[in-house]
Amino acid sequence: MIRNPFEVLQLGPEATEEAIVQQAGRLRQRATDEATLTAIRQAVQALTGAPEQRQLYAVLTLPNPVYHWPMLARLATAFRRAPASAEEPVPPCPPLERERLAALVRPLVARTLEQGPLPLEMPIVEESAEEIQRQNAEALWQWLLMQPEGLRLAQGKDCTSKT
Repeated sequence: MIRNPFEVLQLGPEATEEAIVQQAGRLRQRATDEATLTAIRQAVQALTGAPEQRQLYAVLTLPNPVYHWPMLARLATAFRRAPASAEEPVPPCPPLERERLAALVRPLVARTLEQGPLPLEMPIVEESAEEIQRQNAEALWQWLLMQPEGLRLAQGKDCTSKT
């Protein structure tokens, strides 16, 4: 699937051609493989080419996209560690502390149980009693037509004899 050029270049749909070329230059300096360089080159060609194509990609891009999350970057750097080697055994998971888990879960469950069910509300009835009675009679008549005995009654036949 072809990616949106604005997403490849990590730009918003309001970016100018100068911003597109500058961002492409920055991304090309950081690119490590040929596939990334090709994707950047194709994105620049798509956005600096025909204006209709650029408008199409701008419509397909979310407004004000965010490609860099500082909190996520800080989290990744705070918990970055070297990959585990195959020679070192993976340490087992610590045992589950049931008492501690229960102490954490009990208040949450109790809080949800305290709320209780919501009270039922009476629906707003806009039809009159006569209209409701007329609709019930019509529904009953339609139901009777679908029943074998009701069909015989509607046709004026005797339902007591089993013929």
